[in-house]
Amino acid sequence: MRKKYTFRSLARMAALVGTWFITSSPCAASCQTKAKYVTMEHLFVETDTNRTVDIHRNETVRITLPENATTGYRWTVENYDRELFNELPSEAHYPATTAVGSGGEVVFIFQAKKSGTGNIMLKQWRSWEGDSSAIARFHIQLRVLP
Repeated sequence: MRKKYTFRSLARMAALVGTWFITSSPCAASCQTKAKYVTMEHLFVETDTNRTVDIHRNETVRITLPENATTGYRWTVENYDRELFNELPSEAHYPATTAVGSGGEVVFIFQAKKSGTGNIMLKQWRSWEGDSSAIARFHIQLRVLP
């Protein structure tokens, strides 16, 4: 009589083979020692403005703010402590729609590079109209722990 294999048993076999392959590879021991720490990502939104938050070195901060670029008002980095944080590329997320004037959101990403206390300040403005055009600001103070 032939043994019938189910999807579940095949998936288990594949997982076992994959685990064996990963743990028996030449880099398995060195790769495990390099991955001692898991970095955390802290997520902030518009209502988190003016907060003070503790994070650790190498952790990432993602600030997601609503934006409607068709109005000309865009979020930009006003100031941040360059000794404590690295600014990573920002991400704009706008829905794929044909509706005129539909908004989306922009995400600013920073990574803590050393211990200390520092600020990240963003503003929503029309850059060609100058600082007096700012309609919103976002500020967060971060205490970076070792």
